[in-house]
Amino acid sequence: PLGLLGVDAVGVFQTLVLAFKLGQQLALLLWAAHAAGADASSPHAVVHALATLLASFCADPGRLAVAAVLMGAGQTLNAGIYAAIGRDGVYYGFKLGAPVPWCSGFPFNLGFRHPQYVGGTLSQYAVFLALSSPATCRAGLLPLLAWWSVNYAAMSWVEASFGDNDGSEEQEAPPSRRKAA
Repeated sequence: PLGLLGVDAVGVFQTLVLAFKLGQQLALLLWAAHAAGADASSPHAVVHALATLLASFCADPGRLAVAAVLMGAGQTLNAGIYAAIGRDGVYYGFKLGAPVPWCSGFPFNLGFRHPQYVGGTLSQYAVFLALSSPATCRAGLLPLLAWWSVNYAAMSWVEASFGDNDGSEEQEAPPSRRKAA
């Protein structure tokens, strides 16, 4: 059944990740609409609440500018990742049997180890900024943002600690598991 999601392991994982991310964003939008007073079971009410939040956001040039910078920087990093290591690198192909070259150019040359997570975090901050209102802040938008940030940081730590295609896993593996030079 997983073959329906992609032609190879990386394709299947990519489809699953994209579906999960879409679900995350839809859940966030439904939460924001509910926090703004909409009945989440009414599509019309949800759209109206989100349109009201968006109108408020667009009417504030400062918030709009900050969100544009965050989203622009985040998506520049994400596009840079795709250009540098491709689909196989982005979707853990090195863990799924696909060769992924080590890259030290942009965006890996910016001084942080996981530019994809930084890009995702910056982009998500822009979305949170767009959804911020007195009602969503009272409902817990800032703790939710903090939780989202902790999760990105935790995944970055997991990758760095348990092998992220930097060769360290080969050095730590028993001789029978090391790749031939």
